[in-house]
This record gives sequence, C-alpha cells and structure tokens, in this order.
Amino acid sequence: MRKLLLILCMLSALQAAWAQNGKKVYADFHGVRYTRQHDGKLGRWEMYANTEKSATGRKSLCYNADLINADGRNQIAAVYYPQVGMQSNLDPDYIEYQILSAKAAQIDGFFIEWGFKPHENDELLRAMQQVAVKYDFEIGVNWCDGWLYYDWITKIYPEINTREAKTAYMAQCYQYLVDSVFTGPTAPIVKGMPVFYHFGPGATIDEYRKVLSEVKLPQGMKQPVALRRWADWGKLENDTYIPVTQSADMDAWKQVGEVPTAWLPARVRPRDEAHAAWDNYATPNDVIEFMKPFRDSIWHSSNPAYTVKSGFAMPGMDNRGCAGWGRGHFYYIPRNNGETYSNMWKFCMEEKEHLDMMFIASWSDYTEGHEIEPTIENGDRELRTTLKYAAEFKDEQADERGLTLPLELFRLRKEARFLEKSKMDVSGCIRALDKVALLISQRRYPVAIGLLSQIDNDVKGAKASLTVEMKRLRESELNIQGKRKSGGYNLSESLSIGFPKELVSQLQMNNYVGYLYFEYLDRGKETFFIRSSTSREPAEPFRIVSRIRTDDTGEWKSAKVELYKDNIVYGFNKPTFYLKGNVIIRNLSVGYTIYTVK
Repeated sequence: MRKLLLILCMLSALQAAWAQNGKKVYADFHGVRYTRQHDGKLGRWEMYANTEKSATGRKSLCYNADLINADGRNQIAAVYYPQVGMQSNLDPDYIEYQILSAKAAQIDGFFIEWGFKPHENDELLRAMQQVAVKYDFEIGVNWCDGWLYYDWITKIYPEINTREAKTAYMAQCYQYLVDSVFTGPTAPIVKGMPVFYHFGPGATIDEYRKVLSEVKLPQGMKQPVALRRWADWGKLENDTYIPVTQSADMDAWKQVGEVPTAWLPARVRPRDEAHAAWDNYATPNDVIEFMKPFRDSIWHSSNPAYTVKSGFAMPGMDNRGCAGWGRGHFYYIPRNNGETYSNMWKFCMEEKEHLDMMFIASWSDYTEGHEIEPTIENGDRELRTTLKYAAEFKDEQADERGLTLPLELFRLRKEARFLEKSKMDVSGCIRALDKVALLISQRRYPVAIGLLSQIDNDVKGAKASLTVEMKRLRESELNIQGKRKSGGYNLSESLSIGFPKELVSQLQMNNYVGYLYFEYLDRGKETFFIRSSTSREPAEPFRIVSRIRTDDTGEWKSAKVELYKDNIVYGFNKPTFYLKGNVIIRNLSVGYTIYTVK
C-alpha cells in the first residue's frame, strides 16, 4: 500500500512538471509601509497633501495612520483596507503571508518598486529575498530610475549632484542588480533570461547606453530583459477613447533592447456628475482599447528584439489615498465588482500563445488603489481571478483550497507571538507553523489544513490559561502635568502624563494591549507628537508614539492611539508620555487589557 501511495505521489509530481509551460506571472510591489510597533514609523500608510489644484473641491489629504477609527481600522492613506490590518512591509510574518498568498494564486514573484541603493526600498528588496528563498518565490524590481535623477540620491550622497554623476551611480546600481537580484535562487527568470520592469523616467537613451556599457555580466548570463513602461495618454474623440499606437520615444528605447510593456491605462475622461470625486477617469471599455496597441504592435510582432512579451492586468484605480502623490489630481478606474480585472485577463488570455509572462499592477499599491492583496471590502476576489487565469496561462490546474491558508497562518503566527510575550512557551507551535508555511508553498493544502486545525486548538488552549484584567483611567486618575486652560490643554506648553505605581508595576511585568484616548481641536495645519521613553534602538523613531496632523476643519475630533509594550518604558514617579504641538486637547484617558498567566 505504501509503495502504491509513493507511486501516485511521484505521478502527481510528474504531471505537475509536465503541465508547466515556462510562462510566468509577476506582480508589482509598492512600498514601503511601516508600523510604529515594528519600525517606529509609518511610511506610505500616512499621507498629508495640498489638493487645491483639483477640480473636485477637495482641498487636502490628511491621513493620520496612527489614529484608530471607531471600526477598529487605522486611518490609512487608502480607499480599501487590508484584510490583515495595517502591517509593516519589513515584518517577516507579513512578508511570508504576502508571498504565500501570491504563490497560492500562482503568482511567481514580486517586482519591488526600486530606485537605487541605499534607498529604503532596497531594504524592502533584501527583506523580501530572505523570505522568498524559503518558498521558491522570485523577487525582481520595477526600476523607477526617476528616483535616482531627482535630488533624492543627492540628499544621501551630496557629491552625486549632476546628471553625469547620477548616470555613473546608475551603472553601479545596475551592477548591483546583476550581482544581487538577477542571479541566485530568487532571480526572476523568463525563457532563461533575467527580467525587470523599467518604469523610468530617469536616464535618457544616451545615458542608459553608457550605463549598459559599464555593466559586467557573469559568465553565462544572458542580457537582462527590460520591459519598458509605455503609458502614453491618448485622447478622447466623440466620447470614444483613442489610444496611442506609435511612439517615437518607445522606438528609441527599443534600440537599446527594451520591450514596450503596458502600465496603468490612461484616464482621459474629465470629471462629470457621475464621477464628481475624481478629476479624470477611464471606463472599462477604455481599459481594453488601451491594451490593443500592445496586442497589435508588440505581441503579434515577429521582431526578434521582443525577447520577452508581457501581458498586463490591473484591478482598477482610485488614488484618493494620494491624489497623484501630492500633485492634487484624483484618478479613477472602476473595479466593477472585479469585472475590470477579469476582462483584462480575458483579453490577454485570448493572446496567450504570443505571451511569455503576465505583469500585474499591483500587489500592494493601496495609495493609488490598484492593489490585489485581499482587503476587507473586496475580500480575496482578485486572488481568485488571478488563480483562475494564471493557471489557464500556465496550462495548470487551479486549486482554490490554498487561497485562505496564508491568512490563517498569519493569524496564528501573531497569536503565538502574543502568547510568547505573555511568558508562555510556544516554541513547538512556532515550529509547527514553519512546517505549515512550507506545506502551503508546496501546494500540499490538505496536510496544511489538518495541521493548522491542530495548532488552532493548541493556541486556543494556551489563551484559555491567561487571566485578563481590564483597566481604564480617566483624566482625573492620571498624573497630568501641564496648564489647563478654557477648553482643554494647550500642547504648545508641554504636557506630560504619568501613571499610578501599581499600574506601572503591572504594565512592566505583564503583556498587555493598551490605548490612549483624547479629543483634539482640528484647527490649522499643525503637527503634534506623543512621545515616550524607550529601550529600543535607534531610540528616536521608537520614542514616537504618534504623530498627528490637523486638517483645519474646526471640529473636535476623537483620537485613539495604540500603546505598544515593545516601544514604551514606564517609569515610577516620572511621566511616561510627553505631548507637544500647537494643538488643544481634552478628555484624556487610557485603557489597558492586561494578560497574566494563571
């Protein structure tokens, strides 16, 4: 019987190998998003911008991601909210969840939006590689070399202050990609060639030629294939979208070996009554019209220079999280309950014999609103669509049983880590979760499901052994040092908050979940901080409990800020929190749920 089972397993593996046709699916990955708990900052989760240039009448963006709404969600810079909540892109548990979720949908890798080293996105790239190597997942780049030609690099290296110096540094960055990204077990490879997406708009053609001339490829490596972003706007004639079918700029980039590839479809339609919240939008039909020049001039072409031909899909767009990254322009492409994304895949699948790969924009750009990562509002709908068509593209079977498992794995990992901080031994649970992660990556879903069920029971049993105590201290019970004036405390004169000794002792000894509550007068365009002492290094970012911007509505706004045990040092006979800024606050209180092992 055991021999029969072994033979069946081998046949199953062979069938899977036979089904693979070499086609790949990649997704753009946008970051970096941080959390106070993991990183001491927020990154792209927060956004403040003037949008007075917009025709919509909206004057500003003010997303205070430190603040938690009544529904328990942080005020992130996004229309849709992540299914797993606000997490750090550098948290290995979150990286694992994203990689396994993508892999369950038959996505082969992420292309990290990347500009240069040592930009923060390079740290994200390396963190992704460390996890991806465990799960046979690929990590590449969407090279936004425009970042290099802005003044961003000069702020880090003042001597790189001319285009010539930036071009020389770009050659070093390309060599870094060759040595560290286009080689090794996580390299993105299509048809035996390393591949990356070239977003631009940095180097000119001549500057890029110089970069290529200075890069040395390892023996045996084929020239990396650059998929060049082609996203010309087109025009509207008689209410019909007319795409651009020929581009002199793209013709020039072809001369250096780059293959024109789609990006977000053009949004040429001006704001109207049905789309009053956006300056421009596109219809689902516009999206398909936008793709046709790629089909006609690239995919159907016999030009041998098009070494890798890529299809393209995106779920929609709603950039009310950033308004064009502060440029004050709101764009919209409707998701249509998933139909926009599905129809883009269908369009590409009609041409799948001409395509070598698919590129998705994006996995995680919440700020521009074209993420396919599961959200509260859309669930895992886009993942199921991806799996359906990616399997068709690769001539493989679609197995939906794996799509929900990474979420369950992530939940149990976080619960296990909480129990560990509550002074419980969960080493066996963590080892079992490591095994589950490998099973999911190997598509051994039934075994993973069984093991997850066992771990869930163990975690529930461990949680049952915790004693839970609720503490809520009102303003009168806190040691507040500051001048109270009519209406509340003015933080322009520093305010500090201390706690009773008994509570300090409890918080030092036990694990907890805590929140600071207050109201603030939303007047002017001000910034105020809440800080604490910390034992973490570097100290300065982790001292910040929250940074809050006002938006000049003139209203009193409620605030709820999480207090992370990892970051905060509570002291006896001295303040724990310090508040500062040109803002008035009132009705301060704190609440803790304290966990003790029975």
